[in-house]
Amino acid sequence: MELIEAMAHETTEMVTLSVDSFVKRDIKLAEQIISRDDIVDDYFSQIKNHIIHMIAKTHDDADLALDLLMIAKYFERIGDHATNIAEWVIYSVTGTHKTIST
Repeated sequence: MELIEAMAHETTEMVTLSVDSFVKRDIKLAEQIISRDDIVDDYFSQIKNHIIHMIAKTHDDADLALDLLMIAKYFERIGDHATNIAEWVIYSVTGTHKTIST
């Protein structure tokens, strides 16, 4: 639960800051948000690994474990959306959008 709370706090900050960067057209703030996405992704990985071990130990809490995994995944997606906002802020100011390499 502590990891999920930390993840929730981080994603809340990212969303708040992404709105601020949009309103202020602040590229530096947008770049900070983008760099924080790795933190949220790391939280998700830690939570997922913890849940895997929890299910492996006992099947009694499997329903709870899956609910927690879904919550963590939703927070991870919220972080992705905040990052997307930040990327579009940069684009709106500079005319350059980060492209995804394949």
